[in-house]
Amino acid sequence: MRLEVRHLELVVAIADCGSLRKAAARLHLTQPAVTTQLKRIEDHLGGALFIRVADGVRTTPTGADFVQEARSMLSQLHTLERVTRRNADSSGAPTRLAGIPAYHFGLLVSALGENVTSRTIKETGTLTALLTTGELDVAVMRQFPGTPLSFPPNVGHRLLTREPLFVGVPMHHPYAGEDEVPLSALAGDKWVMPEPDDSGMNAHFARQCAAAGFDQRIAHFSSEPHVAMTLIRESGAVCPLYPVGGTPPGVARLPVAGNPLVREVVLAWRTDAPVAAEIDDLCDLVAAGYLKLVEESEAYARWWHDGGEAFALSP
Repeated sequence: MRLEVRHLELVVAIADCGSLRKAAARLHLTQPAVTTQLKRIEDHLGGALFIRVADGVRTTPTGADFVQEARSMLSQLHTLERVTRRNADSSGAPTRLAGIPAYHFGLLVSALGENVTSRTIKETGTLTALLTTGELDVAVMRQFPGTPLSFPPNVGHRLLTREPLFVGVPMHHPYAGEDEVPLSALAGDKWVMPEPDDSGMNAHFARQCAAAGFDQRIAHFSSEPHVAMTLIRESGAVCPLYPVGGTPPGVARLPVAGNPLVREVVLAWRTDAPVAAEIDDLCDLVAAGYLKLVEESEAYARWWHDGGEAFALSP
């Protein structure tokens, strides 16, 4: 026999599942068929890849090496298929992308490659309308608790990340040197907030502040990050900050205890657009790029590794 892709997939499935029965279910095969194929593979290779244990199977040292190489080869084949598909379609119309100016947007542009056009649009209603009419193929959107997104049947969607909203405080703030700040501790502070829009962000903040026992004292409205940072540093106000990114001098970026402030970053796409076939790959690439950004943001990395990852990636 010769090793084929299906053999690699079978061995990796067994390693992932830790059980021949579970691997058979994943591969839509019978357990006897999986057992027979595994024996043929092991006979061909001249050694056992798995040993039986009380609750299933585990890899032998030889099997662990095989699984590692098999994963690498399957990943390369997956990439080859995706790149070839894209190159074959490169003479066609570009993928039309729009969305909020989040880091996910730039990561998605990179994942889509050269045959893409993009523009940033914050308004939820505008993005939904452009997807519905077919003027966009894919969009990066946001939703806040209390203001859920709604799509027609021809638009698919998937959660990319549930992001906690941190706050920026001036360095002289009593909590500036702490690892997190209770929302109630900001009751006496002046706030900088973005201009209200149809995303529901400002309403979400108002509800959470009320739940913490106070009404927000909004002194300034600005959707420009550099203006908000200056107001924090110079006027002593506090401001919501997204967790990824650098923090300028004079400002401390803090998680809010209990993560009461949150937005969900959502990928939405036309189900009849060519890009629909690539959604799984694109989401994987965006996720990998986002994890690198997490590690580059000191406060976010600390939050992420202290239990935040489960919160951010939960379905």
